[in-house]
Amino acid sequence: MKRINLMLTAAIVVTAFSACNSATTETAKQDAANLNQYVDSVESTPPVYTVANWSAIDNGYQERALKAEQNVATLEAADKAKVEESKVKYAALKANYEAKLKEQEAAAKMAAATPDYRQVLRNRLFGEGKIGADMKFEFVTADNILSVYKNFVNTVSDNKNNYTREDWDEIKVLYEALDTRKNTVEKDLAGGDNLKIAGLKIKFASIKATNRGGTKATENAEAKQ
Repeated sequence: MKRINLMLTAAIVVTAFSACNSATTETAKQDAANLNQYVDSVESTPPVYTVANWSAIDNGYQERALKAEQNVATLEAADKAKVEESKVKYAALKANYEAKLKEQEAAAKMAAATPDYRQVLRNRLFGEGKIGADMKFEFVTADNILSVYKNFVNTVSDNKNNYTREDWDEIKVLYEALDTRKNTVEKDLAGGDNLKIAGLKIKFASIKATNRGGTKATENAEAKQ
């Protein structure tokens, strides 16, 4: 009787052990499949090169990789090979993402160190910080608009031979915005100021006609060489 009981106990233990091993193997297969699918998904998704996006991707990978490693020893050789293949694939993806992020960081630093040529022009033509990207001209009033025109036209005259085509395009935009502001404050302008501004406008038109065309011609000639 004791022998029978021992045999039954042993059979139960073996069955339980086999069931446990089977469950562990199934879990390992599922964890491995989750890792493989995740890496394939990352590879097939159009990349978004931001630190936040990469952090989310890497956290997702590390979580799945940790689970897959816990029972990887129970996997068959083919499944193990697939997991290793996913690791290699992810390492390549990681290297690419990190390289792109470094490139973006370097480009951002360079952009920060290089002032926007438009803002440089605005500062020179109107004064430091007077006109920003919002192109608001509220600082120009009937009392100071003559001096604003003088500074604008004289600065353009002094630097006319140094401007690029892009500079002239921006100058045109700024000049038109200044003219629009003049229309707003014109009712409060002194008659003498209006006449002087008219003279400055004629001077500017002459400078622009002579030099802007020359700039384009020079750039076109250089482009053909």
